[in-house]
Amino acid sequence: MKKILALTLVAIMCVFCFAGCAEKEDNVLTCGVTIFENMNEQLEDGTWTGFETEFAQEVGKLIGMDVEFQIIDWSQKYNEVNSGAIDCIWNGFTANSTDKINGVETKRSDLVDFSYGYMLNQQCIVTKADNVANITTEADLDGKKACVEGGSAGASYAAGVTAEENIFTTTAQINAFTEVKSGAVDFAVVDIILAKNICGQGDYADLAIVEAIELDSEIYAIGFKTGSELTAKVNEAIKTLEANGKLMELATKYGFENVLQVTETIE
Repeated sequence: MKKILALTLVAIMCVFCFAGCAEKEDNVLTCGVTIFENMNEQLEDGTWTGFETEFAQEVGKLIGMDVEFQIIDWSQKYNEVNSGAIDCIWNGFTANSTDKINGVETKRSDLVDFSYGYMLNQQCIVTKADNVANITTEADLDGKKACVEGGSAGASYAAGVTAEENIFTTTAQINAFTEVKSGAVDFAVVDIILAKNICGQGDYADLAIVEAIELDSEIYAIGFKTGSELTAKVNEAIKTLEANGKLMELATKYGFENVLQVTETIE
């Protein structure tokens, strides 16, 4: 009887030990992303490339975590990170902006914990090249059809310049360029970093940025669930990558050296 009891206790201890070990083995940093040219792109063989891809992988090395990328619907980013489906929102995430939550404009910094900022950006207006001369002020956008990524800084801007019924949303910014090109909408509001890599090139040779309308500066940062211990760890890694030159090396590789800027303040 004592032998059976002893064996039972050993078995129970093994179960608890296994459970504890299983938790420690869950050492993956899952980054929520959308397809963003030169930032996060997935190749045909399934591998990922881009500045933010390699940036995340370098951070993973420093904090001792494997890195995975999960494509998300940008409008659901807060649900994804708060549910634990992803560990962070790492995809050209504008920190000094707002989102409408239950009808109320809410600072993004009140919705997630942000890492240090690492890159400057702006929203911009994209239209067909032969239409650029017709858009010189925001008043020219009133009544026009717009396409934006759902839940983006561009969506917030569009809501202030044209009627809600004129705004069409997409799950990724890249799709907004297609909508403009097809003539389904008159303009798109997207990140200028992305627009400069796309407008006037290849399939989008007939698209252009409206230079006459210059929007406010933005800061990219990584969003974590409020209270996450990962924020401080990633911040330390960012400072290390800045100090050792690796961050600038990656920015230069992908053409972002002129907008790379690490800042501890995102407001």
